[in-house]
Amino acid sequence: MRIATIRGHALSTVKHKSFAGQRLLIAVPESGDVAPQIVLDTLGAGVGQRVLISSDGSEARKMVRDELSPARWTVCGILDPDGRARA
Repeated sequence: MRIATIRGHALSTVKHKSFAGQRLLIAVPESGDVAPQIVLDTLGAGVGQRVLISSDGSEARKMVRDELSPARWTVCGILDPDGRARA
């Protein structure tokens, strides 16, 4: 898991079928050792919010209900302004 900031929405006219109807966001990890990631979001994170992201591909594939999905990164929590996580 990493702490990241949501920088925007990702839009695509062509994408894997498992991403149909999914909310895709651009997350920039604070650690700086990982490039910005496209993440699946079911929690409703907004632009500028700090979030917890996970690279657990198995959980991401369960989220989209497709074991062959290329999904990997997901938002697994939103940080309150004081830094505490809520899910």
